[in-house]
Amino acid sequence: MRAFIGWFLALIPVGYIGVMLWHFAGVGGGSMEGIVGIGLGPTVLGLAIVGLLFLIGPLLKMIRIASGSNRVPGAGLDIGDDEPNEGFDADAAFASYMSRRESAPPADINRDRPAPRPGGFGRKGV
Repeated sequence: MRAFIGWFLALIPVGYIGVMLWHFAGVGGGSMEGIVGIGLGPTVLGLAIVGLLFLIGPLLKMIRIASGSNRVPGAGLDIGDDEPNEGFDADAAFASYMSRRESAPPADINRDRPAPRPGGFGRKGV
């Protein structure tokens, strides 16, 4: 029920703008030439752009539902259920990182050279 209310609320501005465009098309004689002739061309163009912007949200929701990408793994788990064990293993990734870090050469090769002074506000040091 909550999803239906969300869809309905998302389509209210789109429907309102659509009714306004339909009304202006009727006032202009049902053609774009008539709409421009009475000076409503910029208004109709602006309403159409705003209507398309309001359509982005519902269109993305429809695409996500149709493609099945709105399903989050583990979203239906209750408290106390075991998490699914497939996918990323954080402990293995950390162990791999630490083993590569220990075998890497030291980062500071020029130890006899003094460290550069940090920059600050004002004149640039040489």
